[in-house]
Amino acid sequence: MIEILAIALGAAIGAPSRFILDRWMAGHAPTKRFPWSLLLVNVLGSALAGAAFALTTGSLRVFLLVGLCGSLTTFSGFGWEMHQLWSRSRTTFLIALITMTAACIAAFLVFYLAFRS
Repeated sequence: MIEILAIALGAAIGAPSRFILDRWMAGHAPTKRFPWSLLLVNVLGSALAGAAFALTTGSLRVFLLVGLCGSLTTFSGFGWEMHQLWSRSRTTFLIALITMTAACIAAFLVFYLAFRS
């Protein structure tokens, strides 16, 4: 039961954070063609997940990884944006697909390796 509460609390923080970052990035993005907001939340969430995985265990890990990072990042948003890009620009689709995937994996690994004991 404690893990479900930890997930709910983490999600209560992560989801509004994603919304706030999305709105902020919408006003600061260099171009509207690329899903910058999605890149920001997914890379940030992946970095936090790497650090959380390296530094925590138990309920704190569940809170951070499943609750906070799980609600901050968005695979459904990634799928939706890729679908939209596919129909608008195949070149931008490929750039976004490769950039987001590589950046998220790299962010996780860099932060995991930096914080593991």
